[in-house]
Amino acid sequence: MPSIRNNFFFKALLTISSYIISFATFPYISRVLGVEGIGLVDFVDNTVSYFLLFATMGVVNLGTREIAMVKRDPKKMSRVFSNILGLNITFTVIVLIIFFGTIALVPRFSQNIELFSIGAAKIIATVFLVEWFFTGLENFRYITVRSLLVKLLYVVAVYIFINDTSDYKLYFGLTVATVVINALINILYASRFVKINKDALFSMRYLKENVTLGLYGIMTSMYITFNVMYLGLVSNNTQVGYYTTAFKLYMILLGLFSAFTSVTMPRISTMLSEGNNKGFRELIDKSFDGIIRFIIPFVMSGVILAPQIIRVISGIGFEGSVLPMQIILPAAIMVGMAQILSIQILIPMKRDKVLLVASIIGAIVSLIINMIFVPRLQAVGSAIVTLVSESVVTITYLYYVMRKRFAKLPLRSIITNILYALPTATVCLICSYTIENPFLCLITSVVIGGGIWIVLNFKTLKGYLLRS
Repeated sequence: MPSIRNNFFFKALLTISSYIISFATFPYISRVLGVEGIGLVDFVDNTVSYFLLFATMGVVNLGTREIAMVKRDPKKMSRVFSNILGLNITFTVIVLIIFFGTIALVPRFSQNIELFSIGAAKIIATVFLVEWFFTGLENFRYITVRSLLVKLLYVVAVYIFINDTSDYKLYFGLTVATVVINALINILYASRFVKINKDALFSMRYLKENVTLGLYGIMTSMYITFNVMYLGLVSNNTQVGYYTTAFKLYMILLGLFSAFTSVTMPRISTMLSEGNNKGFRELIDKSFDGIIRFIIPFVMSGVILAPQIIRVISGIGFEGSVLPMQIILPAAIMVGMAQILSIQILIPMKRDKVLLVASIIGAIVSLIINMIFVPRLQAVGSAIVTLVSESVVTITYLYYVMRKRFAKLPLRSIITNILYALPTATVCLICSYTIENPFLCLITSVVIGGGIWIVLNFKTLKGYLLRS
């Protein structure tokens, strides 16, 4: 069994490469397509992703958990794989019928029917992506190598074919093509490990769990994907472009933390199935300390340097993204905590109903704030929705986990790491006021501020590197 350190290395490598590719393509795309073109593509993509939530339901978390529990038994693994794949196919067919009906009936959608038709290919391909299968097997090396190769092809294609504002349809097509190619490779490679069991394919054995986890994902999307769709309906493509630009940079911050929680979830599921409660609690404690240690300085520095980050990444014309980014970034602290509570504790322990209740509360809060603030504040209002909703969900998780004594809130670690982050934040603040060139400001802040943080945390970081 590969070590968590090695799994995290490959997952982190994949995440960091995604950022590098984003930095290599997004500044180019944002300047070629402009804020309106970016806003339109993001509006369509997020709307397609919303339908995709209903197609996949809880397959990602369910599949990872169940495969991790039976991965040592090939026959059981083939049956579980077939069960979950069949569920995904069934829900996808239903969703596609609703999807095309919605496009035909809603004017805002039908006027962009070509883009939505391209998006349909993403919904279909996701059925065969089966990334949950390889995550359950902890085969992160394969996931990383395959994804890197496809992403490199994507970068080359973007620079060759996207040259004008009118190329927004082709740009979206290339984005969807990466999903299609990954799906084809995955389903072929999966056949080396499992065989489709026709009797189990449509047995609906995991229907209840899939619906519960699916509703959790759908409710969660009320303050993630739905935000963009609602913003596009009540405002314009420019405001969508402001918000999605800020949100993408926020998601970059969360990527590394998601990398860690995703690689530990299958290991925790295995530990719990084998009754290793001591190993479970030790891993949870390390997870809390690790995420808090990294996330606090990132958030503090990001809020201070938001104007410079937006200017370097997106260029002139995206100044409206600065305030939304500054509002959204603190939500990363809450989400970092929530990922440990949900992905590492509640899902492996099969407390799916708790996830559902928390997501319903978050969705209700999101819907209310959307209706009150977004029509008036537009992109800024959507940022407020994200911050408040994520905070409410995390507090709900914390209440349940602490009440059941599954884990302890590391208050001492939080306070200590805030103090450790203050020197780095101070450097960023000084640079933001004294260095006019945004790129030079960021580089100086990273080198000096990051260097100070590494020195303060050197002993702990050394332990992380040596720990298997």
